[in-house]
Amino acid sequence: MIHQESSLEEILAHVWGTLARGGADAKHPYHFPVLATSSGTDIHQRTVVLRHTNIGKRHLVCYSDVRTKKVHDLKLNPSAHWLFYDHQNKEQVRATTKATLHHQDEVSRQIWEQIAPQNRGDYLGSNAPGTKVEQYTSNLPEVFLHQPTVENTEAGWKNFCVIVSEVQAIDFLKLMKGGHLRSKLVWEGNQWHAHWIAP
Repeated sequence: MIHQESSLEEILAHVWGTLARGGADAKHPYHFPVLATSSGTDIHQRTVVLRHTNIGKRHLVCYSDVRTKKVHDLKLNPSAHWLFYDHQNKEQVRATTKATLHHQDEVSRQIWEQIAPQNRGDYLGSNAPGTKVEQYTSNLPEVFLHQPTVENTEAGWKNFCVIVSEVQAIDFLKLMKGGHLRSKLVWEGNQWHAHWIAP
């Protein structure tokens, strides 16, 4: 539990611990963060699924259809910002990152093969996500709706992309009675540097 007497070292460990739980537990509030990207003229935000957190490598991982706006943005500008909020504990984490895209490579292939057929629908759409259509469509092939199998979902592999975001800085905020707490954690020179900032 973070409180006014917590040290910066305790906050750093707490932040990464909760991010790790968010990547592992679908019921954790950090499992569905907001990911913001920039096209150069506009900023775009969307909710994503935090699939994995690698503390040692400072990685936050999510998946995407390669045809989406976020992937297009990241190809132009790899800077990405993640926003996490835990309503119960009144804690916010904002992570500044640089993203690497894995599409049709060994990293994405290994992950793709671990995804159950019934969970591959997000990458099987005949229309790219965000495409204007004349009427409602699930954007899913009939064969997937009836009985997804490894074989009949393999076509989604060409659209599957893994986004690996390397964290460069974290802004941590905890709302508390008697005074909020806020700190900045920055990765510099192969180590974390932390300092307090005014909430």
